[in-house]
Amino acid sequence: MPKQTDLASAGATEQPSTTESEEMYLITVARAVESGHPEPVPMPEIAEALSVSVASANEMVRKLAGRHLVTYEPYRGAGLTLSGRVVANRVLRTRRLWATFLVEHLGFAPVEADDQACHLEHVTAIDAADRLARFLGNPTVDPMGQPIPAVDSPTPERRGVIALDQVPVGVTGEVVEMRLPPATRDFLGGEGISVGSHLAIVAAGESGVLVETALGPLNLIRRLAAGIDVRAVGRAG
Repeated sequence: MPKQTDLASAGATEQPSTTESEEMYLITVARAVESGHPEPVPMPEIAEALSVSVASANEMVRKLAGRHLVTYEPYRGAGLTLSGRVVANRVLRTRRLWATFLVEHLGFAPVEADDQACHLEHVTAIDAADRLARFLGNPTVDPMGQPIPAVDSPTPERRGVIALDQVPVGVTGEVVEMRLPPATRDFLGGEGISVGSHLAIVAAGESGVLVETALGPLNLIRRLAAGIDVRAVGRAG
């Protein structure tokens, strides 16, 4: 009989559309990582970047963690889940496309264009952003030298990487990152799940995922599975 993780369970939930405030938190973490800051990004830094109190930042990050858009480690900070990274990249893409347009076609200075684009990034439909990209010739960097993410794409080194709870049944994946608190990572390490280990997806449902590890079968609640990123390496034998 497979083991059941003894941490609090959490059912799967659909991700509703994000608000402007939520998107600002996501892109703040994304920009910190983009500039070379390791995850998790400390809460005081997130709060300072958004000109809010640490208490307010903690409240919002906990909310985003509940929707599987960020991982939250008390006293350490926040990181992006794969879903959160896609949302952040989509917003940054729109912002940097508008900045490029404002500089190239309306004569704005790069810094001023970036500031104006901040007001447009949250209200531009995906289709409009796609058309804008084609109009501009699909640029890859904006006038300030910042990369323009591809559509719904995580960073290049993470292409092909998806959250464990999204891996189809019957597929074997290699764990490439565990966006979980240290104690949880240690616990799972003792159960055969760590970076570099291979997992076969045996079954999946609303409550969680059943995986086969080198130490045997293990039931993971969906909240934990969502924090484990894997790269598919083949079909289970």
